[in-house]
Amino acid sequence: MDADLQALSQAAQLRLAARAGELLRAALSGADTYVWEWDIVADELAELEQGFKLLGYSQPPPSRGALVWDALVHPEDRSVKHRAYFRHARGDSSVYEATYRARAADGQWRWLHERGRIVERDVEGRPTRLVGIQTDVTERRQVEAAAAAAVSRLVNIAAHVPGMLFQFERRADGTARFPYVSERCEALLGVPSTALMADAAAMLRRIDFADRGPMMDSIQDSMRTMAPWQLKFRVHRRDHALRWIRGSATPRLGPDGSCIWHGYFEDATEALTIEQAQQERAAAEAANRAKTDFLSRMSHELRTPLNAVLGFAQLMEVDATQPLSDDQRRRVALIRESGEHLLAMINDLLDLTSIEAGRVTLAPEAVALDPLIEDCLAMVRAGAQRDDVSLLHAPLSGLAAHIDRKRLRQVLLNLLSNAIKYNRRGGQVRVGVEREADGGLRLQVADTGVGLSEAEVGQLFQPFNRLSQARSGIEGSGIGLAVTQALVQLMGGRIEVQSALGRGSTFTVVLPAGVEPAAA
Repeated sequence: MDADLQALSQAAQLRLAARAGELLRAALSGADTYVWEWDIVADELAELEQGFKLLGYSQPPPSRGALVWDALVHPEDRSVKHRAYFRHARGDSSVYEATYRARAADGQWRWLHERGRIVERDVEGRPTRLVGIQTDVTERRQVEAAAAAAVSRLVNIAAHVPGMLFQFERRADGTARFPYVSERCEALLGVPSTALMADAAAMLRRIDFADRGPMMDSIQDSMRTMAPWQLKFRVHRRDHALRWIRGSATPRLGPDGSCIWHGYFEDATEALTIEQAQQERAAAEAANRAKTDFLSRMSHELRTPLNAVLGFAQLMEVDATQPLSDDQRRRVALIRESGEHLLAMINDLLDLTSIEAGRVTLAPEAVALDPLIEDCLAMVRAGAQRDDVSLLHAPLSGLAAHIDRKRLRQVLLNLLSNAIKYNRRGGQVRVGVEREADGGLRLQVADTGVGLSEAEVGQLFQPFNRLSQARSGIEGSGIGLAVTQALVQLMGGRIEVQSALGRGSTFTVVLPAGVEPAAA
């Protein structure tokens, strides 16, 4: 009776063991894994059917030797598999472990991972039995390959962007680190990426002392509000260069109370310099417009009372009912002459401000040049005779220009007046005009006066700058030539000057051919 019970108990245990084995195989199969055993002496692989089933085959071949399985292994991976086995067999490794490719039933290569151990050896220590598991890791390898490709792409992109990509973490205990910094770190901040990832404070030490406080405050504010972080700050690089850095990052709060920012640093030195220059230029333009508007308004306001002064002075000079004495007539003449000089200055100032404000409109027409020159010479002849200066002009009939008559007369009168005013007694003023090969015109006014130095020529057209003539006692405002140049440019031309001290000056108005001046 006891023997029967013992037999029944053993049978039950065997059934339980078989059931447990089935459950284990089922669980492993669900994980694309199976248990295998290799009888090395007999060269027989147990559970070979499971291995072929893992690869999608319905049945394995009749033979169960290791070569049957090796035939499925990728030729490039067989040596990897064999070397792993021999390392374990020699005792160089505690387990046998290899990852290789095997041909599946659909013709595709599947990645398999084997791990096993020699469980029996003969009396001479030769392996006789190897037991292990095999798992299909194809999907895991694909995920790993995709992740590696993504990392490779990120590294390549980060190496070519002008700035620096980074991850910055602020832990709950207040300590900080850079988990990731791209290769551009050293070029941008002067700190190697490895040094920055090892010590986050290495960056803080490079930041200008005045910007460290705002940097720490901005990080704290971004962590508190979870708002994107943005800041411009200065960095002292190892080459002693001071550079402006613009940073931006997006925060993400961790479950442990830490915060990590993913962001980008870029060198903003040139951009900020350009931005500052634009702001300064805009401010200068605004100030210039305000100045132009002020001068224009003041000139108009001054001209009205000045015309009244001139009018009364002229009336006093011609009043027959109350004639002036010789002294009074001389004094009134001085009032009138000074007023006329001031009025001329105001008119020049009005012209300059009108040009700068774009309020001058041109009326181009066909203008015969010789008659215009003769008219201008007639207007300045009295002054030339008074100063003992000869006016010379050799007319060339037929030369004409499509130009604004009034503005060209204004230009020529100003050049003639200066040529007479700054000449010497017994000197000459020569006026000429010629056609160039391209059809353009060159109108020249040459004098034999005091001349100018090279430095003075470079400052000649600056408003209110009379150069050395400011000390000569000759009346002038320093505005006339600025107006002259502006009018010539407005008519599509340019003005050139050749001068030498003691030998006189030549002013040339060059008007291009085929270019009609546009209204300003």
